[in-house]
Amino acid sequence: MVYDVIVVGGGPSGLTAGVYARTRKLSTLILEAQAVGGQLDWLYPTKSVYDYPSYIAIEGGELGQLFTLHARESGAEVRAEEVVDIQRQPSGFKVGTRQGNAYEGRTVILAMGMGLFEPKRLGVPGEAELEGSGVASRVRDWREYKDKRVVVVGGGDSALEIALEIVAPAKKVLLVHRRGEFRAMEKNVEAVLASPVQVLFDSEVTSIEGRGKVERAVVYDNRTLKKKVLEVDAVIVNIGFEPKVTPLPKWGIALEGERLIKVRADMSTSVPGIYACGDIVSYPGKDKRIVTGCGEAVTAAMSVYKHLKQPYWA
Repeated sequence: MVYDVIVVGGGPSGLTAGVYARTRKLSTLILEAQAVGGQLDWLYPTKSVYDYPSYIAIEGGELGQLFTLHARESGAEVRAEEVVDIQRQPSGFKVGTRQGNAYEGRTVILAMGMGLFEPKRLGVPGEAELEGSGVASRVRDWREYKDKRVVVVGGGDSALEIALEIVAPAKKVLLVHRRGEFRAMEKNVEAVLASPVQVLFDSEVTSIEGRGKVERAVVYDNRTLKKKVLEVDAVIVNIGFEPKVTPLPKWGIALEGERLIKVRADMSTSVPGIYACGDIVSYPGKDKRIVTGCGEAVTAAMSVYKHLKQPYWA
């Protein structure tokens, strides 16, 4: 089968592109490498989302599932496969996956977010040894931290949101940040400072200890040069992510750096027939939000329709 459009990425942008492609009755295949629903489902399933219109608050996993349901109900085919190759051919494009499958599409929409990545590590003693036994980089379910003493390491929005997410069920939450101020949105900073979360500025976790599970975290104060040993049950390290090698440079698309795709106002790329949307695209004034990516996805899907229906008269 030759699809009218193959969407690479099954997060909010990719799923929205699929929904709108189906409104024009375009045969649509969506391929997602990790979890359908994107980061909402894979990274932050129980974190509340407050800035998606029509939902005052909704858990990330639930929102991701609604995106997925909508795409499938619209008639888009959704598969969990990682795209590793895109080749041009007379009929359009051949898309190869790590699972060994090849799909043909007349057009392609790239909606891969920031690509695949691994969480950054502190590189301190005990971190690797106790990973999965109290050491984590994300919160899959806030209920896992009920009545626990937790150290969250980081100073960006994700770290602050994690601390806020688990502070109610946890026995105690300490937020350790190596600088003297947060690098996060004002709303999150105000919420943390007004919450029971205990903040340790200018501090670093220098080791994690325990026999088979996390029992202690050693924290170094950069100002006083003193160390303190904290009795804790879990350490969540959220200091950013290291991207995996991206196949983008091999696909012949004009990029901004190695990981961002340059797009025109209609979300077209430098390769005719390939469009892009979401966190992976770059243009002046770009803002990385779920709602922004969804808007770009609508534009990309409509551009695909016009491309396939050339000459387009409407």
